[in-house]
Amino acid sequence: MLRARLASSVSLWFLVSCAPAVGPLFTSVDAGESTDTPDAGNTAVRPGMRLQYQLQGALDPAADADVFVVDLFETTPTQLAQLHTRGRVVVAYIAAGSYEPWRPDVDTLPDAVIGDPLPRYPDEAWLDIRATSVRQLMVSRLARAASNGFDGVLLASLEGYLTQSGHDLTASDQLDYNRWLAEQASARGLAVGVSSDWPHAEQLASRYDFAIHLNCLANSTCAQLAPFRARGHAVFDLEVSRDVSATCARAADLALPVTLKNSNFDAWLAICP
Repeated sequence: MLRARLASSVSLWFLVSCAPAVGPLFTSVDAGESTDTPDAGNTAVRPGMRLQYQLQGALDPAADADVFVVDLFETTPTQLAQLHTRGRVVVAYIAAGSYEPWRPDVDTLPDAVIGDPLPRYPDEAWLDIRATSVRQLMVSRLARAASNGFDGVLLASLEGYLTQSGHDLTASDQLDYNRWLAEQASARGLAVGVSSDWPHAEQLASRYDFAIHLNCLANSTCAQLAPFRARGHAVFDLEVSRDVSATCARAADLALPVTLKNSNFDAWLAICP
């Protein structure tokens, strides 16, 4: 069963944003890490590009977008070739912090690394991101993305420390893992994007090449993308809405690239000009 995994990040961030801004969730920027220095990184995904994010339904390679986020396992070589022939940048969606039992590569994971179910998605469970077996699995997935010809990866479910994961994860554990993932992806020539863990945005902006938020206009949280913008990285917002006029008016006020989507993240989209 495939579904749009960005949605869980919104509910988790809402819980955190309602709490006082103190404690380990709000870690300061590392010494020597600037947040306002342009950082080219991997420029496969660039500012000014138009985003399509599709994880459900028949892929529409003719969608009017420059960057396509599609599923690592469900996207066929033929579909990849169709997108590349049209000059599209193709990014593989990877749930890097959660266990999806229907995936073909999870049978070797030990039971001990599979934690509590995700609050909104009980078929999934949080992974122990400190475990060697989990990191080996992610290396295999990144290698698969590179060998299959993807231009980049979007890493999701990187916020287990913000909820009851069953693994006693700390903010430091999560930051270490998220940085490590970015390094592993970059080493394989992949552009690497993040879609969660906004409390660590300052630290992650120096490691990730682009960022995709969900409903930041609706939730008034688009400022969380500022560290990525400050480094010259592409940022995008996905708004689950069909109110194109009102949404695009708000996007224009923030000069923010916004793609409107259905809640199941099928082929339909509208992009604010």
